[in-house]
Amino acid sequence: MVKLLLPVGALSVMLGACSGGRGEAPPASPASEPSPKLPSERLEGATVYDSSGQSKSCEPPREDCPKARSDIKFQDRCRSAGYQIRRCGCETVCSGKVESQRAYYDAAGKAQDCAPAQAGCEPPDTPAAFQDACNDAGHHLVTCGCAWLCDGPPKR
Repeated sequence: MVKLLLPVGALSVMLGACSGGRGEAPPASPASEPSPKLPSERLEGATVYDSSGQSKSCEPPREDCPKARSDIKFQDRCRSAGYQIRRCGCETVCSGKVESQRAYYDAAGKAQDCAPAQAGCEPPDTPAAFQDACNDAGHHLVTCGCAWLCDGPPKR
């Protein structure tokens, strides 16, 4: 096997000669702004969403942020919806809009917030039709406050 060592630029001259050109390199593309090197530089100014669904403009991540607890549920909803978790300023945000509060539904199909289960309280029996409508829609009944609610819209 024979190895050829060519000086830098010789290949473009050879290719130009083979293609009928005058041996010149193709013209350079017009100068454009340099692309950002760090991911944080690419995020600056991008629209992001906080856990309440409010949009904001992403600011560069800061190093002087106080320790904060992560909202794991918000981050899971963000990722499950196909978005990315981002850090803007001192805040963890999502690249898309996801709701922080999940709606739960009563037997009438009305959306409600789920209050924490009350200690020592037995929720009343719920109609079988409501149980079936919740399960048939792929959801589950959960105890909210002292009542049964469906963790998604029941099938109608």
